Amino acid sequence: MKRRAVALLATALVTLPVHAWEVGEFRNGMTRAEVEQALKSWSFDKSIPVGNDALFVYDDANNAGRRFLFTFCNDKLVAFDQEIAPAFRHFIVVASNYSNLYGNPLKVIPQSSVVASGEKNLLAMFWRKGSDYLGVKYVLYPGSEQLSLTWQINNNCWQAPR
Repeated sequence: MKRRAVALLATALVTLPVHAWEVGEFRNGMTRAEVEQALKSWSFDKSIPVGNDALFVYDDANNAGRRFLFTFCNDKLVAFDQEIAPAFRHFIVVASNYSNLYGNPLKVIPQSSVVASGEKNLLAMFWRKGSDYLGVKYVLYPGSEQLSLTWQINNNCWQAPR
């Protein structure tokens, strides 16, 4: 009887769903080499390593305008940011959709600062889905704006979400 209970518990633990974000062919836990290999089929115009822990890939303005940021911790993918067409109304649509799916945001980050070109304003919202954090970030600069979707997991290098 005791063995049967242990076997059932072990089976239940093995069959629990693994919560892990996956966007296209990119998923948390991939190594940097696996991400770089997967990126080959995307044909980005530029790929720039950002220190040892990030990789920024993008297209020139004349091309599709895609921009991805991959963040690694101990050579494992822990965050992925994808820029989308920047407009505050797009921010509202994404935030509304996430709120309908996942409830109230877990964390909201309003931030204002001054950069060389003037004032910079950020509004970021994060929701939790299992062990994942999904977020939307809107940044307003003096002459431009930026909107990105982000997927993150807890890691040993920095506290998620950020």
